[in-house]
Amino acid sequence: MNSKQQDTIQFYKQIEAEINKRIHARTNSRAFTKAVGKALDSHLREVRIYKRLTTRWLNRRNLATKDEFAALANRKIEVVEEIDSLDESIYQIINLQKANQQKLTMVRESLEEWSTFLNSDVTDQRSHPVKTLENELQELKKLFEMDIY
Repeated sequence: MNSKQQDTIQFYKQIEAEINKRIHARTNSRAFTKAVGKALDSHLREVRIYKRLTTRWLNRRNLATKDEFAALANRKIEVVEEIDSLDESIYQIINLQKANQQKLTMVRESLEEWSTFLNSDVTDQRSHPVKTLENELQELKKLFEMDIY
């Protein structure tokens, strides 16, 4: 069975090669090239005429042309890119805001600790009367007098 498939494949390859040779023989000439060139030029002229007629018809009926749709599609792409950029900016701003909020919370906690510390220190200072410089000097004088005797 395998040999039958190979024979069939080989047969079709030979047919393909023969057809390719015939096509190449008929198309590989200057006359054919000129004829194809003329046909393409004629076709392009017709396409241009149909395009102008279609554009005029659409303009008279106040309908969008292919070029207007293309411009609109390009503008839509630009707007989508701007929206994506704004979305990315908002995302970054939100992340920065979260980080700043955490830092602010830490600062508030530190301030509360300092406030508590300072309040307790002030309370301690008020509960123990502050000695004036004069009182301290008197105490020092007494100490020196004791040392002398």
